Amino acid sequence: MRELSNQQIDLAITSLQRLMDSRRLTQTELAQLSGVNQSTISKIIARSQIPSVENLKKLFQAVGFKLSDVLSETEGVGHEILGYLATPLTAVAKDEKCDSELTNVVRRIKEVASCSEFAELPFDLYWPGDFTHPVRNPQFPAGQVYLTDRSRASTHDFLILFCAEPSFGVGQENEIATQAGIPAIRLIPEGTSRMMLGSFVKRIDIKFTGSLKTGIKFNDRELLDAFREIRRLYIQNRFLFKNLNGIGFGEHLRRSVDTRSGSYLKFAEQLGVDVSYLNAMMDEHPSVSNPSMRLLKKMAAILQEDIGYLIGETETADPIWIESNASWHAWATETPGLDAAVAITIRDQWRDDYRSQRAQPSMASFRNTKKTPMQKADWDRAYKKRTKVNASTAKPSLF
Repeated sequence: MRELSNQQIDLAITSLQRLMDSRRLTQTELAQLSGVNQSTISKIIARSQIPSVENLKKLFQAVGFKLSDVLSETEGVGHEILGYLATPLTAVAKDEKCDSELTNVVRRIKEVASCSEFAELPFDLYWPGDFTHPVRNPQFPAGQVYLTDRSRASTHDFLILFCAEPSFGVGQENEIATQAGIPAIRLIPEGTSRMMLGSFVKRIDIKFTGSLKTGIKFNDRELLDAFREIRRLYIQNRFLFKNLNGIGFGEHLRRSVDTRSGSYLKFAEQLGVDVSYLNAMMDEHPSVSNPSMRLLKKMAAILQEDIGYLIGETETADPIWIESNASWHAWATETPGLDAAVAITIRDQWRDDYRSQRAQPSMASFRNTKKTPMQKADWDRAYKKRTKVNASTAKPSLF
């Protein structure tokens, strides 16, 4: 494992601090979640101690992220297959016998995951009961628990869903994983709802019998085979999406709402979401908020923006804009006597019109939208038209 660069370390620390601030997570709470000493966290945040890769991995895993995703880097941070183990907790914690059996089920799952054949590419399983148990760790508010667990369900390599009753959490995590494209191993009983059985999630289902009151029975060999399949999927796909960070989404969304709406509450109401979700879309990594295509289209309609702009695909990645901007520079450089203010105005006006047409094309305007790049002759015509309009609207002199 090679060392991280200074730039990567700075990015990691900055991202961690931003997450802590947005979630109102103290250093003491982060220490409890990560197992990293609070004094070490303080020195890392203050930039007075260079963090080890292992500590950075623990700190980001504590808030539900993989360090490799934050840095868009896999070579310098090592490899393990991160799994999120979702089980019922809140209702079970009230029954000592059920809580004990749940702990036994979790232990058995972890034992299978730690099989020696996985030593070279190990599984690392996170179970919320070890860190945010409703009885043993009541200090963590609901909002923090939701964001952390949603982060894991959206960004980890796979999920294990223990579909025992009663639970109001596992169904949510099943759908979060579905939208994020995260595969799942599901332990399911007889009588599982058709809603759960018909889910779109990429799953490997293993049936169990019994209950948390009478004891849970499942086949360890089937579970081992499921872990082997998860490992195969991970190896097959691990490099495919390594640069899929979308880090510009929150910044672009905040800037657009500030400029075009001015009210977060009003914008959230127009979208049809709680304002806390809007804040998460602006503050969290987009893999956590993961807005649907329908929500993105509604945002674009309200803000009169291009969806590509909102998700970070700015003009620098648009071939029409790249060529048009290049031709504008060539025209502006080669044409003597230009009024710089007018030249810049026509470029900015064209850019705004182009982005607006892309954001909300009607059937009529879509056919008429100029889909070819601007050439020097086009800029020249636009300039002459603009200067002619300016001349005709100028106030007559009194002298």
